Amino acid sequence: MGALIDSHVIEEIRARVDIVELIGSRMELKKAGSSFMGCCPFHNEKTPSFSVNPVRQYYHCFGCGVHGDVFKFLQEQDGLTFVDAVRVLADRAGVTIAEKYDQSAGSRKMLYALHAELAAFYQRCLLQSKGAAGARAYLEERKLDDKTVESFGIGYAPARPRNAVLKWAEKNARPVEQLIAAGIVLPPREGQRRDDYYDRFQSRLMFPICDTQGRVVAFSARVLEQGSKAAKYVNSPETDIFVKGRVLYGLNKAAAKIVKHPRREAIICEGQIDVIRCHAAGFETAVAAQGTAFSREHVKLLKRYADCVVIVFDGDLAGKKAAVRSGALLLEEEIPVRVAALPPGEDPDSIIRSRGYEGFKAILESARSITAFQIAFLREQEQAPDSIDAVSRVTHGVLETLAGCASAVLRSSLLQESADLLHLPLSALSDDLESLQAHISKRRHYAERPPAPPPVKAQAGSAADDEPPIPDLPPGPADDEDYDFNPEYAGMAGFEPIKPPNEAEMLLCEMLIEHEQEVPLLNLVINHLPYDLIIHPFAREVVRAIIEGCRSGRDMLADLYRKTEAELMPLFDDLLNHKHKMLCATEATPEEAVQDIIKRLWIIHYRSEQGGLPAESTSENDMQRLKLSCLIKELETGAWSRISQHMRIPEAAALTPSPCREPANSAELHDAEPSGYAVDNASAYSYPDEFQSSECPPDETLDL
Repeated sequence: MGALIDSHVIEEIRARVDIVELIGSRMELKKAGSSFMGCCPFHNEKTPSFSVNPVRQYYHCFGCGVHGDVFKFLQEQDGLTFVDAVRVLADRAGVTIAEKYDQSAGSRKMLYALHAELAAFYQRCLLQSKGAAGARAYLEERKLDDKTVESFGIGYAPARPRNAVLKWAEKNARPVEQLIAAGIVLPPREGQRRDDYYDRFQSRLMFPICDTQGRVVAFSARVLEQGSKAAKYVNSPETDIFVKGRVLYGLNKAAAKIVKHPRREAIICEGQIDVIRCHAAGFETAVAAQGTAFSREHVKLLKRYADCVVIVFDGDLAGKKAAVRSGALLLEEEIPVRVAALPPGEDPDSIIRSRGYEGFKAILESARSITAFQIAFLREQEQAPDSIDAVSRVTHGVLETLAGCASAVLRSSLLQESADLLHLPLSALSDDLESLQAHISKRRHYAERPPAPPPVKAQAGSAADDEPPIPDLPPGPADDEDYDFNPEYAGMAGFEPIKPPNEAEMLLCEMLIEHEQEVPLLNLVINHLPYDLIIHPFAREVVRAIIEGCRSGRDMLADLYRKTEAELMPLFDDLLNHKHKMLCATEATPEEAVQDIIKRLWIIHYRSEQGGLPAESTSENDMQRLKLSCLIKELETGAWSRISQHMRIPEAAALTPSPCREPANSAELHDAEPSGYAVDNASAYSYPDEFQSSECPPDETLDL
């Protein structure tokens, strides 16, 4: 249930909060008759024209025209939503918002308190624990001073004793069930001792994640050991107070700075260290997506505070692709976006450390529009950028970005700039853009049409017997021998609503999206997973786009995103937000995770074969059933080095590290015909072998 606050509670808060005291704590006010005057905080002025009336509990600026009450003031000054402003002022005025207005308030209150206490615990561990020496050395090496570390609440999850967080919980009367609900510890596996809980974050540097009110809602933990096979970052799972797609790292500090910025401009970075470095250097409008790709939900959240955005992603190929993809999403919400080009191998953290404030400021000021950046980026990928085919590809990519732009003025301006940069007539680009938009509109029309009700069977002798038969619809994906995913089939009359991929397919797509430039992971799929084992057409298209994109050097995943129909867009956004991400629940390396997913898909395949065998008992059927049972058992229990031979694709054309090869032919991609394998929606998360029992005595005891 959402946050519902009764009107009489709001009025009580309004009556208890002194608007002069509230605004006077932020700026200088002087008595002027029955009102108070000061220089407006919403625009630059030298002569006071901002009036605050204590009787009417109202403010008004005679210069810029802004006006409102105590709630509106906090919304405009601190970038809060109305509900958040009410809650902040309720705490200030000592007004209790009864839980009956929000049924989940009790659970959330517990989680907020638990995370606040844990954040303080981790900070004490960083400062006092002997085992945190490596963490302190890492922060010193990254030149993060004590003030910055304290400001962002950075801490350390101790490695010794192994159950340190459980000892802390016991000492502070926190039941272990609360730690499990918060995702801090994992419960014992089946067959393990009942008290054998596993600390998700042990031996990691801890970054608290805060909501817009500054409350800790989750953690992001960075591994410190060089060469460790564990995931570099492990994040808290989603809870009642934490949804990844609705949280931007650093927004709690940046929101007020963004709304006060002359252009209300936000800086979007890729990583937490980048955001921290930006804030420490004076660029206090920086935020970052929390362990996910930038999504539509992030855009809508940022739009509450920002009118425009500058993207500063890493200077590598993946960073440039992500910048284009994120820029297209921002345009869809009518947010002008510029992209700052960083040298390869550089990020905001390294730039600020090497060039200082002025160097990074110069990079921000030189940022180009999203289309200018995309044109330059796409031309870099072409061997002959001025050739007709190269110009066609570059133009098509830019038009697909502009096709989603909701603002006619912004779209027209960027189209004019694109025409100038490409040395093409504006009229030609306009015609192609209109055609592309018409095609997208048609595709969405089919996707959004409700399915027709099943035909009513006519009674014998009725008039329906004399009607001509209804012609067959185009064949669906499962019946089309030359498979080519056509989103326009979705939602057409006679078709059932689209079902999502199974859990293993979603995990595979997420892993490959997150690691789309890591050739060894893609080669695991190429060498060990035929396309026809990926049952769902959408999941198959995502995997195909990533592999083909790596072969050709094009961002085919972005192309697929733009072409995906509306009904499947929530699935795509879930993938980009890592809703099912395996590494959030285990310490498996990306390679181990992909191996596990491939194994699962083969098991699903063999179980489907087994279920398709004739029911009658014959020597041939029984032998085949036994062979499949033994094979499934071996896949379920065997190590990858032993079982991978059963999943090997002969003569697989592996990828090379170079992203600029010519597109491969269909034989290289092993594009087999789709088949009707049964979908298994089981989500059997497997714990890695490195999760050991905690029977060994700890060699260090924390007294915190």
